[in-house]
Amino acid sequence: MKNIIINILKITIPLLLGVYVGWYFWDQFSESERNQFYDIFNRADYFILALSLLVGFLSHLARAKRWLYALKPMGYQPSLWRSYHAIMVGYIMNIIFPRLGEASRAGVLLKTDSIPFQKSFGSIVSERILDMLCLVLVGGTALLINMDQISDLLDVAKNMSPASSSSDSVSVGKWISYVIFLTILIAIIGVVFLYFYKPSFKEKVKLFIHDFLEGIKSLFKMKEVFQYIGLTFSIWICYVIMFWIPFFSLPEYSSLGADAVLSTFILGTIGFIVVQGGVGTYPVMVGIGITYFLNKTELIEHGPMAEHIGFGTLIWATQTLLMVVLGLVSLVQANRLKPQQ
Repeated sequence: MKNIIINILKITIPLLLGVYVGWYFWDQFSESERNQFYDIFNRADYFILALSLLVGFLSHLARAKRWLYALKPMGYQPSLWRSYHAIMVGYIMNIIFPRLGEASRAGVLLKTDSIPFQKSFGSIVSERILDMLCLVLVGGTALLINMDQISDLLDVAKNMSPASSSSDSVSVGKWISYVIFLTILIAIIGVVFLYFYKPSFKEKVKLFIHDFLEGIKSLFKMKEVFQYIGLTFSIWICYVIMFWIPFFSLPEYSSLGADAVLSTFILGTIGFIVVQGGVGTYPVMVGIGITYFLNKTELIEHGPMAEHIGFGTLIWATQTLLMVVLGLVSLVQANRLKPQQ
């Protein structure tokens, strides 16, 4: 019973946090600002949005192909489509049950291709390592091309504090920073406590470290290491392009350059990390980034603008819809596949 309660809290607390963030900003909007929010959806060019989703689909195929290279040294060669279906099932399971996506993905290949769970899961761990490095690379690139704006960024962060803001509303930047900091702090304390006082959790940590090392080893065993790395870069290039294309669906955003797009991309990713699926937090973080590059004064005095949060919501909604549709199709197909030995 205790484990059930803990698992429920793991899902509901982040989700409630995201819903609260979304509600908080929505509650601050005037009627005019809410109309501006809705207007984003009315004016967007959905053909351009569809192009971004096509790029997203290609990124999923590239991820499926990359996984095959990691499984091959272990003696397993599922088809590209079986790999793809497993990945998409993992995505949709992550939306419904946070942190269950990777396990679901490995579970699908266990069912369809009899690939041992621990081995396929270890290869997924190696993917996460490279994905994290790519995220750092994108973040570093965004920082480098924004070096001339570092002082402005610091000024914005300073002026958005409660003491220096003329607005009676809670400091947006500080509020989000506090939430992120407290979340990380509580997580660290919780992990340390469970590690020393709960033997089963300690065993899970040891198993994770073992899988982690096995995943690393698989990278050095594969003959197609350059293809693997090349596909990794391709996936992240697709992610950035998929995020960038929607900016051309509305004229006021089409002129934003790489500095704004990459910085906002990183902020949106943080929104996904803070709350699984980015519910509430992703649109707000994207709104903060766009408002900064289009109207710093507005961001300092009143927080992210309604229409910019609306644009973030548009991107989030279309990308989430793509994952849900493709994930449901793959879930049906995976259940129809006959197991292979």
